Amino acid sequence: MSQQNALFVAFIRQYQARLRAFIRGMGVASHAVDDIAQETFLTAYKKLNEFEQDKDFGNWLYGIARNILRNELRKDARHSRIMDEKLSYYLLEEFELDYEPSDQQGEEITALKECIKTLPDKSKNLIEKKYSDEWKTPSLTAHFSMSDTAVRLALMRIRRKLKTCMDYRLQYDQ
Repeated sequence: MSQQNALFVAFIRQYQARLRAFIRGMGVASHAVDDIAQETFLTAYKKLNEFEQDKDFGNWLYGIARNILRNELRKDARHSRIMDEKLSYYLLEEFELDYEPSDQQGEEITALKECIKTLPDKSKNLIEKKYSDEWKTPSLTAHFSMSDTAVRLALMRIRRKLKTCMDYRLQYDQ
């Protein structure tokens, strides 16, 4: 395996969970997230020679994912992969307009870790299983004895709570 391929594999390991969360956050149906993430990584691999090494690889991936999502919205298949077309268009535009790469990524990660520590044990465990261990909903429902809907709602509430906590800790203007 060439050094470039080994480096790309390392990037996939580093960014796959965040990329999948980003894609899901853009309104993609959960059953299609992995497909779009895979398509994003394949496109990135094919265009690896276009990547400027002084730029942030994660932001570059998010840009590729946004373009794939825009194309998805134009396809006939959008009804099976995009849950709410208007919401996805809104989120894509909102993310594009308001997103500024952060110079504080280390601070953000620290704030997130501190905010996670404040969660009740069950919430911490749920977040850990979902994002660190990358459990899918069926595994979470079985482990926590919750319905699919209850798991999704709990994760939504936890994410909202973490965002509020991080905004406070980082003193973002809202």
